[in-house]
Amino acid sequence: MKLLRNLYYFIKNPKSYKKEQANFISVLKEFIVYDLFITFSWAFLIGITSFLVDDFALVFRSKKNLNETSDIIFLITVFLAPLIEELAYRLSLKIDKITISVSLSVQFIIYLHLLKLIDAVLYVRIILMIIFSFLFYFTISKKLSEFLNKKFNVYLYFNLLSFTIIHALNFSYFEVYHYLFIPILTSLQFFFGLYLSYVRLKLGFLYVLGFHIIHNFLIYGLSFIIK
Repeated sequence: MKLLRNLYYFIKNPKSYKKEQANFISVLKEFIVYDLFITFSWAFLIGITSFLVDDFALVFRSKKNLNETSDIIFLITVFLAPLIEELAYRLSLKIDKITISVSLSVQFIIYLHLLKLIDAVLYVRIILMIIFSFLFYFTISKKLSEFLNKKFNVYLYFNLLSFTIIHALNFSYFEVYHYLFIPILTSLQFFFGLYLSYVRLKLGFLYVLGFHIIHNFLIYGLSFIIK
C-alpha cells in the first residue's frame, strides 16, 4: 500500500511539505480505507489481548466515559474533541506565530486540567484557551518559531507522542505493571495521529479536522452498537 510506505518514510524523516492540491474524493477514499484498517486492527488486538490477559481486560473496561446526556456526549466526542485536539497537536505543524500561540495555549490548558491544577467546566477551559492564545501571541518572539523550524522533527514527534499519551489517561491502572499496557491501548491514536500529521503538512488543517470528526463518528457509532 503506497500510503503505508509514505507514512514509513514520513516517520523516519518528518519534514514540512509544501501544501499540495489533491482530488478530495481520492483522498477521502484513502483515508476511509486506512482508518478502517487501523481501527479494526486495533479492535482485534484489544480483543485478543483481553482474552489472553485478564488484567488487560480489567484496565480496558475502566475507560472513562463522559457524565453527560447522550446528545452532549455525541457533540463533544464527534465535534468538539477533534477541534480541540487538532488545534493543540496539528495546527502548529505549519509553524508561524498564530498557529504556535493557539497550539501552545490549548495544550497548556489541557495539561493543567489533566494535572488537576485547573478544576473548571469545559466552557471555562475553552475561554481560558482563547485568552492564553492572545497572551502567547503578544509575548512569544520570532525566535521560538525559528527554533521549532530548526527542530521540526523533534517538535512533530513531541506532538504525536503527546496526542497519543493523553489518550492513555482515559483508563485506570490498578497495578504498576498495568502501565505496560499503554502501547496497546493507545496504538490506534498513534497511527491515527501519524496519518493526521502527514495529511496536515500535505493538504492542510481542514482535511485533518474533517477526518478526525469522521473517525470519532465511526468510533462513537461502533461503541453505541456494541453497547
